Amino acid sequence: MSTFAVIVVSIIVCAYELPRLMRKRQRKEIAVFLGLLVISVGLYAGAEKGIVPNPVYWMEMVYKPVYDGVMTWLK
Repeated sequence: MSTFAVIVVSIIVCAYELPRLMRKRQRKEIAVFLGLLVISVGLYAGAEKGIVPNPVYWMEMVYKPVYDGVMTWLK
């Protein structure tokens, strides 16, 4: 999905959720909702552009020594 499509979908979600939250005057929920939405869209855009690294690389970096140790122990 392109970054533009994610932004459009997030705007649609905001248009659906925010009026209900504003009617109930749930200010903390609005702040958390918008904060998480901005963080998630920002992380997606960063991952799409290659700025945010893929978490699989970090997992490989952690588990590779464990795998090597277990394989040498089993031999």
